[in-house]
Amino acid sequence: MPIIAILLLTVSSPLSPPCQAGQLRLSLDARDGDLNGTSHSGTEISVGNMGPDCTLAALPQVQLRDAQNRIAPAVRQAPRGMHPGPVMVPLRLATGHRAAAEIRWIASPVFPRSRGVLIARLTLNIGIGTISAPLTAQLFGAVGQPVTFEQTPLRAVEGMAAG
Repeated sequence: MPIIAILLLTVSSPLSPPCQAGQLRLSLDARDGDLNGTSHSGTEISVGNMGPDCTLAALPQVQLRDAQNRIAPAVRQAPRGMHPGPVMVPLRLATGHRAAAEIRWIASPVFPRSRGVLIARLTLNIGIGTISAPLTAQLFGAVGQPVTFEQTPLRAVEGMAAG
């Protein structure tokens, strides 16, 4: 098959519409400490689709919020070796299925001059909406530098989403 025909088939294939916040459920799982160690902590982010098939950004924007629901001064680190950034294909999320990613952060005052940020909630921006879940954490960074966290891209997970 000529390359042009393959490209036309790819372009003309119908995609699922973007996911809407109202059809998704967010849950967090510390996975029994699997993401903890060497002054780090973390959690798994799980996004379940309770609505029709849809597409979700592979690297959705995570916001960490304080107890007053204000956006905390913590930013996602750029993925290593991918500058200005990776091209990530949106993830198709079927009805009743889920996707997961991990975030990790420095959880101890390991810098000569450390500052801590208390977190009470994790929020994902989905289109014009948001979904969120409680998260009790303290992130540390060096004084004068941003407090950061690492985030992996979403991946499809076997099994159904919790209702």
